[in-house]
Amino acid sequence: MNLTDVVWMGAIISGALYLLYRSLWKKQGCCSGCSSTTCQAGKKISKDC
Repeated sequence: MNLTDVVWMGAIISGALYLLYRSLWKKQGCCSGCSSTTCQAGKKISKDC
């Protein structure tokens, strides 16, 4: 692997970890989509999200 491959791999892994952090730890598993209360995913989640 050359340097370009390592940089791309690092960027992809960093992006995936950021999305994981944002959806699991920051929002504590709440829906990361819109804030609409009419969506089907919002009905399954408690109101503290």
